Amino acid sequence: MKHLILAATLAASSVLAVPAVAQDKGDIMSYALSHPVDNTSLPYPPALGDSVPQSVSLQRVEGVPNFGYFYFRGQPVLVDLRTRAIVRIGQ
Repeated sequence: MKHLILAATLAASSVLAVPAVAQDKGDIMSYALSHPVDNTSLPYPPALGDSVPQSVSLQRVEGVPNFGYFYFRGQPVLVDLRTRAIVRIGQ
């Protein structure tokens, strides 16, 4: 019984952590769509998981510390600021 309660507690805490990240991504995507910036030039189209070069200037949003964005071909590209990995492209 103790294992079942522990497993349920761990599962609940994991579920609670996910929406905060999803909310951050949603917040920054909405902001990025409302605040477009000049397109960034890259030698290849960005893909999920790609690391963004340090030469690319990332826009930050107050209140969303873990994500930034840039624009490529008219679309916002969301980046995890801790790793500079692309986490979402476009709407």
